[in-house]
Amino acid sequence: MLDLDERLALFRSNPFLKDAPAGLLSEATATATELTFDRGEFIYAKNDTAEDFYLLIDGRIGHPEVQAAESQYSIAREVATPGQLFGFAALVQGMPRRVISARCEIRTRVLAVNGHAFQALARSAGRAGHELLQALTRTFAAHERGVAARSGWVSLRNVGKVYDPLGKSVVAVDDCSIEIRPGEFCAIVGPSGCGKSTLLNAIAGFDSLTSGGIELDGEWINRPGMSPRPGPDRIVVFQNGALFPWATIRENLVRGPIVQRRMNEKTALEKAREMLTRVGLADIEDLYPGAISSGMCRRVEIIRALVNDPKVILLDEPFRGLDALTKTVTHNALLELYDLSAKTVLFITHDLEEAIFLADRVLVMTTRPGRIKQTIAVDLPRPRTMDLLTAPEFLRLKEEAIEAVHEEAVKAFAAGERELA
Repeated sequence: MLDLDERLALFRSNPFLKDAPAGLLSEATATATELTFDRGEFIYAKNDTAEDFYLLIDGRIGHPEVQAAESQYSIAREVATPGQLFGFAALVQGMPRRVISARCEIRTRVLAVNGHAFQALARSAGRAGHELLQALTRTFAAHERGVAARSGWVSLRNVGKVYDPLGKSVVAVDDCSIEIRPGEFCAIVGPSGCGKSTLLNAIAGFDSLTSGGIELDGEWINRPGMSPRPGPDRIVVFQNGALFPWATIRENLVRGPIVQRRMNEKTALEKAREMLTRVGLADIEDLYPGAISSGMCRRVEIIRALVNDPKVILLDEPFRGLDALTKTVTHNALLELYDLSAKTVLFITHDLEEAIFLADRVLVMTTRPGRIKQTIAVDLPRPRTMDLLTAPEFLRLKEEAIEAVHEEAVKAFAAGERELA
């Protein structure tokens, strides 16, 4: 068995962990469990729930899925270096599942560390801990993309935006880092003017950045010195709507993929009709937007986004102004379509109950200049139904979000903030 000093040295030998705060590693070291596995044993299998991550003490770990198709993947086919970290999924909020298996090729010893506890330690360690989690999440997202062929990984790295830099120099967002995994539903909340829509516009390609950068599936889409451009891989659904009023619902839905030559009219129409039927709008395709309600328009816009088959859907307060009943119907439609498509979704809202009900993770932003103040992992089961709104865990998460946002709203009021984003 390793003593505490040997364990700490093993942690320090890992390139991800070597510069982590000393207190973080000391606590993680003290709670780690040393495990031994015989040859042929699986430490975890593909699709298992991810609870622990591991550091190799000695032995050799193979990844059967990678070994079977080695030429397809850039991921290492085995773990054989003492101190090497594997099982990254356990370090990502939301407890995602394993994307590859870990099988012992020879008798192997590892240190097992609870991922949830390590995340809590890292978050309490301030900026250094946050940056460590971001780096580990990026690695896992790359694994998901490379092995599971999941697209829609959005990486915001130290993003900053200054409006009117030669005049008033309004710092809207400063040093903001976010990792959104493929297929994740992520909501951003915060007081007016905190920079929520600034971030969304930067991802969409509508606005440039002053510092930092944004990647989509490992490729830069926005950073200083480049001209960001909107693209079909990122579709935005706005608060005020953007359906063509002179076109029927059917024409609105199929125009995009046909113009982009991604589908023929028959295929696009079949896909659109299937989704319309799923959300109770099967009989409106020949109507014009002006002839249907605002709630129906929002559902049609979400369907139009999905028909275009983007990597990421960006929702900028799309349900603001809807009455409670219409909003409930639209929420249910969005959740049904999300469960069907598993697209990456970034959702901007002021409605905290809405954010928790819809999202896998809620990010709370500070008042201007906007940064991520708090992350709330919404570990509630899917598919979600309205009775969840009275569940004790939902109410606890709502209280947590209210407290975090209220504190920032008071700061914004005191500073005389105005809505800029």
